[in-house]
Amino acid sequence: MIKEHCGIVGVWSKDDKATLVTYEVLKLLQHRGQESAGISYLDSGIKTLKGMGLVEDAIDPIFLRNSNLSIGHVRYSTTGKGTIDEAQPLSNGKISIAFNGTIPNYYKFGTRTDTEFILKVLSESNDIKSGIRKLTDLADGAYSIVILTSAGELVGFRDPKGFRPLVLGKIGSSYVIASEDSAIRQLGGTVVRDIRPGEMVYIDKEGNIESEIVSTSSVSFCSFEYIYFARPDSKIDGISVYNARIRLGEILAEKHYVDADIVVPIPESSIPIAIGYSRKARTHLELALVRSMVAKRSFIMPTQDKRESVLEEKFGVVSEVVRGKRIVLIDDSIVRGNTMKRIVKLLKDNGALQVHVRVGSPKIRYPCYMGIDFPTSNELIAYGRTEKEIAFEIGADSVEYLTIEEMIESIGRRDLCHACFSGVYPLKFSYNMSQLESIFKR
Repeated sequence: MIKEHCGIVGVWSKDDKATLVTYEVLKLLQHRGQESAGISYLDSGIKTLKGMGLVEDAIDPIFLRNSNLSIGHVRYSTTGKGTIDEAQPLSNGKISIAFNGTIPNYYKFGTRTDTEFILKVLSESNDIKSGIRKLTDLADGAYSIVILTSAGELVGFRDPKGFRPLVLGKIGSSYVIASEDSAIRQLGGTVVRDIRPGEMVYIDKEGNIESEIVSTSSVSFCSFEYIYFARPDSKIDGISVYNARIRLGEILAEKHYVDADIVVPIPESSIPIAIGYSRKARTHLELALVRSMVAKRSFIMPTQDKRESVLEEKFGVVSEVVRGKRIVLIDDSIVRGNTMKRIVKLLKDNGALQVHVRVGSPKIRYPCYMGIDFPTSNELIAYGRTEKEIAFEIGADSVEYLTIEEMIESIGRRDLCHACFSGVYPLKFSYNMSQLESIFKR
């Protein structure tokens, strides 16, 4: 399973509802990070509440004061240790930041994490706008950011390559900058537009908005936002996540068909991919895997033992559906292979005759340094293995993946980052990749 990165939100409110709106948006971005959550707001200076776990566990809203300005964050760490000290927002009393992404060259500036690096650069600048300009000169990689200042300013910024999504919207009289548009629409708001790669959106204390393209570059948007991370009811840069996943399944059926009795998705993000496969292959879709209500995403467990113990209680099987059947098992991706190996065994233990795995993404063979906490190469099941070898490893009758070109065709945009599949990193500076892998190893 994939370790997610983070979700961010910033709110300017005419009627002092910023903390309330921030709290509600964070709950709707929970899928982007379950390790910790936090909110900063203005109340005679910058105040910050944060804690470990889900939003409702980490933050008691009774302690949030009314404010016209607030930012929030849900986290899965990609650098640092994942402790409360590193939970965001991160504030120095004058500036508070919430950040989604990874800056691979942060370690060259003497900070413990990339979040500390951002705060350091912004704090050393004369004002927040010049700080953003300096940050784009120094930083590499992915960084969608929201910033709150003690002067009552709110800033949203998306890195020049636009690796991570960021959108501007309105909920009532409040301006909202958030990772995904679905959270804004679900709260009855309207989406103004996607913030463009390299764009800084600045809102002053009176609610006046300015926009500036700070820097331009060739765009490299993360393909996994469409495949796995984002909510299916989100649109990113004008492309529906749900429709992209349906198309991934359709192409999977066209190019990697196998004769079978039923199609079974691994819930939840794989369901649209399985629908697309089922329609195109004319093979019945069955929801034979049941995800337990107590299940946690196995990737948030820090050790292999804990990940395997979570998997034990994660899925149930409707045995009447799978018994005696040839199954096409659909997943969005395979990282280490722990989950897939366990599920294949579950299906066969419940009487499945054959299990053919079809994956709605290419083989993940390389670590990511732009916001996903993929393991080192040697931990990735597809690194150095053929599909036949992977099938043997997980106990499946066959395994096939989409190619990179098939994925690009499915999503419908060519400016996608595919570094984790191809090993081609669209970074600004040059790196010793072995050194990077060592630095980001967790």
